Amino acid sequence: MNKVQSYAGSTNPEQPRSLEWEGKHYQVQEIINRAREPECLRFLVRCSPENRLFQLEYDLIDGKWLIQPKGSSKHSPNNTGE
Repeated sequence: MNKVQSYAGSTNPEQPRSLEWEGKHYQVQEIINRAREPECLRFLVRCSPENRLFQLEYDLIDGKWLIQPKGSSKHSPNNTGE
């Protein structure tokens, strides 16, 4: 299962910290970009190992994450809202 864990501050989620993608655990090393839309939060993050880039999108209405490796068309919804 693909999922995202994040820090929940005054706005949920405020900062993604780690994620699981295709059975592998990645630690967020850097948030390169963040954007807030009316219905979602978007983060471009660099993760270790492998310096992988991921686009993370948090749906504010459904409380679900979408994970997309940078440059790929694969998507994975996450129902945990973590």
